[in-house]
Amino acid sequence: MTLPKSLTSLLQQMPRIPIAKIRENAVTLRTEYEPESLEELAESMEDKGQIQPVIVQSGDDGWFDLVIGSRRLRAAKAKGHRDIVAYVIDRREPVELLFIALAENLHRRDLNPFEEAQGFLRLMKEFNLDLKTIAKGVNKPESYVRSRLQLLSMPEEVIEMVADQVLPINSVRTLARLPTGEDQVRFARSAARHHLTQSELSAQIRQELAEAPRKERVSYELTAVKLQARIGEFTAFLQKAHRRLKLRRVNAAEKQEVLRALKGLEDEVRILRAAISGVEVSTPPSWVDVGSGNIGAPRNHGQEWTTRDIARINSPRRPSDEELAIELGRTPSAIRAMRAQTTEKA
Repeated sequence: MTLPKSLTSLLQQMPRIPIAKIRENAVTLRTEYEPESLEELAESMEDKGQIQPVIVQSGDDGWFDLVIGSRRLRAAKAKGHRDIVAYVIDRREPVELLFIALAENLHRRDLNPFEEAQGFLRLMKEFNLDLKTIAKGVNKPESYVRSRLQLLSMPEEVIEMVADQVLPINSVRTLARLPTGEDQVRFARSAARHHLTQSELSAQIRQELAEAPRKERVSYELTAVKLQARIGEFTAFLQKAHRRLKLRRVNAAEKQEVLRALKGLEDEVRILRAAISGVEVSTPPSWVDVGSGNIGAPRNHGQEWTTRDIARINSPRRPSDEELAIELGRTPSAIRAMRAQTTEKA
């Protein structure tokens, strides 16, 4: 194949960067490099020349950070080339570089679905982006991003089947609803062996699970990676919630409902943290006020009373102690004791 003169001329105008001065930074998305494929690319570059430049940004002390083109760079290294044609872009923020790399690779279909999923997860964890923002940034539907993230919770064998294109990625959404990793692998093998469509796979799963004895059914498993992804998505939502919530339009009763919900969330996070840390948690917790039906934190909630808290519990316009307990995260009895103590000092 002979390159068009216009393209050849354009490549000749681009600088050649010493390969020794190009470093693959944290933006690199590819995790698998097939030796045969790299060898073919290297031979092609040797025979026909470099058809596409790599994309780099200028770094510190004369270095260049690779943004796009890890396979081309490695192929050139394999052939002992000292430099490579490169297009140098202005310095960008890490999140911008990650979006550029993802969008370019998705367009070229250079990444397998698992590598795409890892890129999406990094955007969620490192930059607190939600699914909608990520989908818009890579110009893909939300369902596309969601299906890749679901792949992270799959057993290794299922991930390999999708990466090898033995199992279609749209089957993952159906497999994610299965109770155990063993079930996911078993149905994935069946889908690959019999070339089942997503609807056929769903029908097979419904039939087998309906026929299985109820006592043999197991609760859904949650992997650490999937848990991190869910927490990251919810954290990103909460970080925006206080700015989007119009408090002037929220009445007192609605505020109390939100505060109760937040208290419940704090309890669940505390229990989960204790379980992961291996700390035994009593049930119910020792600070539950069973008699009054209120659930509050320990007397000091792990911190001292603030001047604002004390002013609040002594205010003539204060709500009931039960409502204050929810608002301040303390028990009604602790509030009454502190009020009595501050009143005596006064």
